[in-house]
This record gives sequence, C-alpha cells and structure tokens, in this order.
Amino acid sequence: MKRTFFYLLFLFLTSCGFSPIYENTKTNDLTILINNMEGNSEMNNLIKNQIKLYSTNKSEDKFYLNIKSDLNKSVISKTSSGTASNYEIYVRAEFEINYKEKKDKFNYEERFNIKNISDSFKQKNYEDVIKSNFASSIRKKLILKLLSMK
Repeated sequence: MKRTFFYLLFLFLTSCGFSPIYENTKTNDLTILINNMEGNSEMNNLIKNQIKLYSTNKSEDKFYLNIKSDLNKSVISKTSSGTASNYEIYVRAEFEINYKEKKDKFNYEERFNIKNISDSFKQKNYEDVIKSNFASSIRKKLILKLLSMK
C-alpha cells in the first residue's frame, strides 16, 4: 500500500507541468548599446560596467539605452556633538530604451542606511561596496525588463 502511494505521488509530482519562467530564453543573448549617460558619473560607470559584463555583440537583438542617474548621500542623524552618526545613500537610475520600433522609459531606486565609521578609509570602501551592489541590483532589474520587451 505504501509503495503504491509513493508511486502515485511520484507520478503526480513529475507531471505537474512546472517549468521556470525564463528557462528557454537565452539570457546572455542580448546586445546592449549605451547611447548617452547623464548625471552622476561614478554611478553611470558602475552601471555601464555591469551591463558590459552581461552584454554580447553576437546577438541580433540590439537594445539602445540612455542612462541618467542620481546619487545622494544625506545625513539621517547626528550625535550630541553634531557629527553625523547615520547616513542614507540613495540612487535613482532612469533608463530610456529603444528596441526595434519600441520605446520605453522607466526608473529604479535603491536606498541603504549606514552608520558612520570613524576610520574614513573603511567608510569609503564600505560605501563603494554598497554602490557596486546598487549597480548590480539595477542591472538585474534592467535585464529582466529587457527580456520582457523581446
């Protein structure tokens, strides 16, 4: 009786029809060309480098991008002596995509709160890691958007 139950369970689970959404798409088969970049040059370069890692020149699907980014670092709270104790790093990236006859415009925002570190070298390295993570996250969202336009 138990064997029959397991065979039936196995049969139902293997033939349920599940398949990942992007299983059949060739995700590395995109050519992404950047026409124009405006705004914060540091963030633009990070996003551009992330896109270059993903893009290939062999594809017939060519996406043309215009990028505009803003990067802000603002003080959230201060100590009693007046020095900043917490910061917020905010990134907004706006993309304008031209693909075949389609045009689309959208933006992504990322925020992260950080504590002030007394060592300025460690603080700068930590902020650079956060900015790099923002660029990676924005690239992932951008690629999903491009794949949905195909």
